[in-house]
Amino acid sequence: MVTISRFCYDNPRYRNLLKRRSGIPKEVEATVRDVLKNVREKGDEALYAYMKAFDNADLNKIGLLVSEEEFHQAREKVSEEFKEAVKKACDNLFQFHKRQLPTGYLEKYENGAVLERRYTPLPSVAVIVPGNAAPLVSTLYMNLIPAIVAGVPDLCILTKPRADGTIDEHLLYTADYLNVKKYYKLSGSQGIAAVAYGTETVKKVDGITGPGNHYTQMAKKLLFGEVKIDFLAGPSEIAIIADEAANPTFIAADMMSQAEHGTGFEASTAFCLSEAQAEEIKKEIIRLCEENNLVAATQKTFENYGDIFIVDSIEEAVSAVNEIAPEHVELLLEDYEAALAGLTNAGAVFIGSYSTEPVGDYFCGSNQILPTCGTARFSSGMSVQEFVRGYSVIKYPEAALKSNADSIITLAEAEGMRAHALAVRVRK
Repeated sequence: MVTISRFCYDNPRYRNLLKRRSGIPKEVEATVRDVLKNVREKGDEALYAYMKAFDNADLNKIGLLVSEEEFHQAREKVSEEFKEAVKKACDNLFQFHKRQLPTGYLEKYENGAVLERRYTPLPSVAVIVPGNAAPLVSTLYMNLIPAIVAGVPDLCILTKPRADGTIDEHLLYTADYLNVKKYYKLSGSQGIAAVAYGTETVKKVDGITGPGNHYTQMAKKLLFGEVKIDFLAGPSEIAIIADEAANPTFIAADMMSQAEHGTGFEASTAFCLSEAQAEEIKKEIIRLCEENNLVAATQKTFENYGDIFIVDSIEEAVSAVNEIAPEHVELLLEDYEAALAGLTNAGAVFIGSYSTEPVGDYFCGSNQILPTCGTARFSSGMSVQEFVRGYSVIKYPEAALKSNADSIITLAEAEGMRAHALAVRVRK
């Protein structure tokens, strides 16, 4: 179960946390390279064979794409409560993400030059949505809505079909609600290869987003440059900074919310100011796990990366969390302003006792797709900008070129680029 210890930078548990990474086994790479090569060269033949071999899905029998009848059945099957929840969550995401649209601009210079910055959506994007073991509905709309706001005209979804060849009705309803009807019954590295390269029946896309297992992540890594990818997703994590007034039950439940992903590589960490408070949090974790039948789901994570650190001050906790650079940070503090100002490395920050991390995972309007395993030091979470590309438009009149020709020629010749210099010189 969770370990309690006094914090210091040399604490073995803390060092263990910092070394945690989402490494992909080496043998996975060799397999994925073969899959990518064969799908690229053989197209549907290899794709269909891999789907049958790896996922026991015979696409010749179940069909490559979800049919309109399947969408209709999904609309009939899901509850009205689910429909209303999807509507509210999507409304919140649309509202928040619309503010993220980049705005072009135009700059005029005294010499008559005009420079412009323009933005355009990616032409096509594929979204990977795991759905066999658990239908990750939130993953679907968290990926799709920024793309829709960006204006991507061609969107498709990839999900592993169930044993009977169907896709979970909650996923289908949500895709239908967002008017994304190109839904492939594809998965794994073979599905990603198909949308990255294109086959006889699968259209090539320009970008791929979404989570998945080691094979999915390795395929995305190897295909970077062939298509745009979002980032390589690692196991989930949370760091909670709490003062003496923080509710130990709330802290315990929030730590459990990350631990329940169950791979054992998730990290669930809290920083508090006294041993008594730490013991109370641990006691609540034990009680809530037992009462809610969550011991098995959380135990491996808590043993590997479940820690309650006792710190001398909130400032020390903030410094420690910045080193971790976690996916989620919660500030359960009566006075949070200084901590928030000092916190620079986090995927998302949740402030106050009732801003529990699941409101971001599902509903409030922010995006759940965030950097993990320390990558919040240099990367951001999913946003509309993931689905647009910017470019410059330059209008340089004769007078502007001639007045600056000597400077441009000097710079080009300093780099040894004689033809660059010539292209300017012939216009003098």
